[in-house]
Amino acid sequence: MSPYPADPEWAKGPMRLVLTTYPSRERALTAVTGALSRELAACGNVVPVDSRYWWKGRLVSESEALVLFKTVPKRVGALFRFLAEDHPYSVPEIVEIDVPRAAPGYLAYLAETLDRAARPRGPARVRRSAGRRGRVGRLPVRTRARRPHRSTGTGSRR
Repeated sequence: MSPYPADPEWAKGPMRLVLTTYPSRERALTAVTGALSRELAACGNVVPVDSRYWWKGRLVSESEALVLFKTVPKRVGALFRFLAEDHPYSVPEIVEIDVPRAAPGYLAYLAETLDRAARPRGPARVRRSAGRRGRVGRLPVRTRARRPHRSTGTGSRR
């Protein structure tokens, strides 16, 4: 059983950010490449940061590389395991942030990138319903709009 549940009970959003830090930009880029090649994240941003933290009773100041991974809820547990297995720190900071709302287009990008079931298979085909007579895939016969009906009478309609 993994210590990293795939989707915590409190998490309700459609996407997740997973953050971690590395001692160098090169090491961070290696982690991003590994996560992307395993389809654990759709994107990873590497940002230089100056970190200050307590470590074994001493205040430490280091330059690090912060990585922001964008992923879907069902990939978080596997991403956590991947990051923890090969992380150079003995106690790595690996943090999940629930994103309650995101732009619909970005969510579609995440689903298309990370969810095999959501990916389109081959060229898109237009399917039409069978209709009353069971004709499938026929274009409508009429191609122009109908002309409005003109009355021949002289009186008004009520």
